[in-house]
Amino acid sequence: MQNTVAKVAVVGSGISGSVCAATLARNGISVTLFDSARGPGGRMSQRRFLFREISEDGRELLFDHGAPYFTVTNLDVLSVVTEWESRGLVAEWK
Repeated sequence: MQNTVAKVAVVGSGISGSVCAATLARNGISVTLFDSARGPGGRMSQRRFLFREISEDGRELLFDHGAPYFTVTNLDVLSVVTEWESRGLVAEWK
């Protein structure tokens, strides 16, 4: 019997695709994440202004164009979001 290596392509790197890819990877499956945008995140992502805008304190201005928040009721998704929070990728909206 041959050992097979599971390889999965996930199309879309929004919250669903990201959670799917993270869950698969955590279970030892090789995952490649594809998205049509320049970067990951879907509606969670941040966008830069078309023309580079700098604030008065010298920082580049960014804006979030997607959902201002999301809620989590599934424990599997909660574990992924908790990991994201510990890495500084998401924060609780207050």
